[in-house]
Amino acid sequence: MDASSAYEAWVNPHMLELEKYCSYLAGSKWDAEDLLQDTLLKAFVYFVKVEPEANMKAFVFRIARNLWIDECRKRRRKRTALLEMPEAVYTDSDYAEIRGSLEWLAERFSQRSIEMWLLARYFGYTLQEVADTMDVTVPTVKSVLFRTRAMLRQRRELQACQSPPIRQEVERWSRAVLLDLPCCLLGDRG
Repeated sequence: MDASSAYEAWVNPHMLELEKYCSYLAGSKWDAEDLLQDTLLKAFVYFVKVEPEANMKAFVFRIARNLWIDECRKRRRKRTALLEMPEAVYTDSDYAEIRGSLEWLAERFSQRSIEMWLLARYFGYTLQEVADTMDVTVPTVKSVLFRTRAMLRQRRELQACQSPPIRQEVERWSRAVLLDLPCCLLGDRG
């Protein structure tokens, strides 16, 4: 029996319930169909690469739920990014504090490290979302964030040589943090 036939025999007994569950989660016919297809594809990849789960029904339901949660997170991020830039709602003291902190970071870290750190730690992006946004792999993001955090922990030991000129990215980073808009952080890449 080939893989696709075995997979169909594995998933078909639960197809009707899975369709109903996807419809329940998504709330619309089109989103439910997309979710169902994504779920079946992910389950098939798992089936081919790894030994199949004993409890197929719970397994595909878990895949569907996790995919739907991921989709909701992506939509929330897109909705936030599409909003127009609001009027500045910060005070001068907030700006000065954030700007000063970002200038301190700019003296010690690369642009890529700061942007990844802000996306992950301040804006709450997942590692995968940071990787997708920055066009790098997840292991690269992990490595950069690990090194950045390690250096931040040792910041008391770091000595600032001569104050280098303020990098122009600091203004963009400050605006992104103050307005809570990660799309500002990414500048031309976003």
